[in-house]
Formats: sequence, structure tokens, C-alpha cells
Amino acid sequence: MPIFRVKAYDQKGDLKNLRRDATNEEELIRSLSLDGYVPISIDAEKSKKTAGKTVKTLKLTDQHMFCTMLSAFLQSGLSMTEVLRLLQRQTRDKQLQPIFSELRESVESGRSLAQSMTTQGVFRDSLVGMVEAGERSSSLPGVLDRASALLHSEISLRRRIQTALTYPILMLLVGCFVVAFLIVYVVPQLTGIVVQSGKTLPLVTRILLGFSSAIKVGGIPALIAVLLAYLYMKRRGKKISIPLFMNIRNLLTTSMLFSQLSTLIKTGVPLVQALEMSSSLDPQKGRVKFLADEVRKGYRFSQSLERHGSFSEDVIAIVRIGEVGGNLPDCLDRIATNSWEFAQASMEKWSTLAEPIIIIVLGGFVGFVVMAVLLPIFSLSDLAGL
Repeated sequence: MPIFRVKAYDQKGDLKNLRRDATNEEELIRSLSLDGYVPISIDAEKSKKTAGKTVKTLKLTDQHMFCTMLSAFLQSGLSMTEVLRLLQRQTRDKQLQPIFSELRESVESGRSLAQSMTTQGVFRDSLVGMVEAGERSSSLPGVLDRASALLHSEISLRRRIQTALTYPILMLLVGCFVVAFLIVYVVPQLTGIVVQSGKTLPLVTRILLGFSSAIKVGGIPALIAVLLAYLYMKRRGKKISIPLFMNIRNLLTTSMLFSQLSTLIKTGVPLVQALEMSSSLDPQKGRVKFLADEVRKGYRFSQSLERHGSFSEDVIAIVRIGEVGGNLPDCLDRIATNSWEFAQASMEKWSTLAEPIIIIVLGGFVGFVVMAVLLPIFSLSDLAGL
């Protein structure tokens, strides 16, 4: 939600400097009028995402530490401003100190923690959505605990995948370098000797020479084009979607969404309101709103999921069992756990398969290059024998 800086006169005639959030200026003016203020100037405040600066998202480990410590301090009875002040003093990271300081100042000015995190622009949108839902339902410590657990699981999974892929990726880079060297330098020199002798080059060698010429002519322009496309997508905030991992992303989204719903319902929040609070966690815009509208019309949650058509039969069946048995929150939590475990299994499976796949692909390339190099040499041997 946009933030505005306002200069306005109060009912006593004193000039005040205010900082308010609103959907647009018309809504802000109505809100100020209801509070008895007469605005004389309104300026939109630029967040860090739009202020012309490149703001990097905090590392997952930093966001995990933030959730863990914030939850622990809040459960001890400290106020939000006191907690943020403690975090600012305790952290030794120079990047985190100004963030905690600005969060504290923003909260002290009357804004919620979720709004302050949005203005910072360094936290995950899904984490901000969970914090917003926790504040609305007065269950922020429990929601932060859940967010911390999800982040910890993701961090652990990423570390396992990085460890498993280190050797295959290193082998891939070395293999690509060797193959490129053979194609660009070795093969043309050997084939040049065969051409000078009057022998016809084998088909495999001619194919490889064509590939070599293409790399020499278009290799650098192709790298520049890829780099420019990457920078363009990064500037526009777009991400490359790999169909292979779409199912994994859907499982992770389902896990976060149903985990949040379970937490909110356990704290006494009605299902419709819990769905509306959790809508920011779903990357498919409008899907959760559709579910909330269907439940508001009188449909059961399982019927709403079935009517939308984007959820699996397993999820719908478990939700239906939870509705019949009166333990919907536990069933939602079970769906979240199962989805997360399935996503973990899928990612670990692909990380395990990466090494043999890379070996087979590199072996095929190297075999093709060796054949293209040896065939002209055999031709020279036959010529020498004659």
C-alpha cells in the first residue's frame, strides 16, 4: 500500500507532519477529514523498491534469524518497538542494523510491522503476508514460529542440494571447457592437414567443423544476448520458469498456504477471514479470493477447492475428511507437511539424477568430438600406407 507524507492543520490550527498509508489520495483525504485534519500538501513516499536504488532481498538465513528472534522476544512479553531495538543492538551485521532501525522507527510512527517490512523491500512477499495475517489475527508469535520452521526447512534443503550438485557442476564446467577447446582449436588444425592432402572429410568431422565455425562467429554475440536478457528480466523483476520444477513450486506454495490457514483457524479466525488473510501467500492471483467467495456463498471448503480445479484430489479428500471429522486445522497441517515432504523428495531426486545425466551428456559430446578427430587421422594413415 502506498505511503504518503502529509502536511495538514489539525482542529486546533496547528500544522502537523503526518505519515499515512492509503490506497490512493482520495481515500487519504477522506481519512484525514474524518480525523479532523485539513491537508495542505500530500506527497507520495517512494519505497526502497522504487527509489532508484537496487535493494537486495535479505538472505534466507537472515530472514530466518529475524523470525526466530522476533518470535522469542514477543513471547517473553516485550513490545514490538523494544524487540526491534534489541535486534538492532544485538546484530553485528552492518546490513541488518539500518534495517532494524528503520523498522523500529516505522513501527513507532504507528504503522504495522507488515507495512514496515513492505516499505523496506528486503523481505520475502510470502513472509510479509504471513506477518500481516499474524497481526490481524493477534497470533503473530505463533505465525513467526511457523515461518521460522518453513525457512529453516528450505535452508536445510538448499544446502543439501548445493552439496549434491557441487561436483556435477564443477565436472560440467571443466568438460565444457575441454570440449570447447577441442572444437575451436584442435579439430580445425587437424582437419586442415587432411584437406591439404586432398582427402574428403568424414560427415561427422564436417558437422563438427560447422559447429566450430558457428561458435567462433556467434559465440560472443550469443553470450552478450543472454547477459542482456538476464539483466532485463532481473530489472523487470521477472523470473525464468522451468516447467520441470513447476510441480515443486506448486507443492511449496500449497505447503505454505495450508500451513498458514491451519495456524489462523487454530487461533479462532473464521475460515473466510483466514483465506483472505492468506491470499498474499499464493502466487496465483485471485485463486484464494475465489475460494473465500465460494465459502462465503455457503459451499464447503472442499467443494470450493473442487470447483476451482487447481488442487489435487488428495488435497480435496483430506480437507473433506477434516470437515466431516471436525478437525479441519489438523488436516490442513497434514496437507502442508505432506506437500513439503513431497517437494523435498522431488528436489533431492533431481539433485541425485543430475550427476549421471551430466556424465552421460558430457560422455556423448566427448565421444562425438573424439570420433570427429580420429576419423581424419585414420584417413591420413590410409593415405600414408598407399
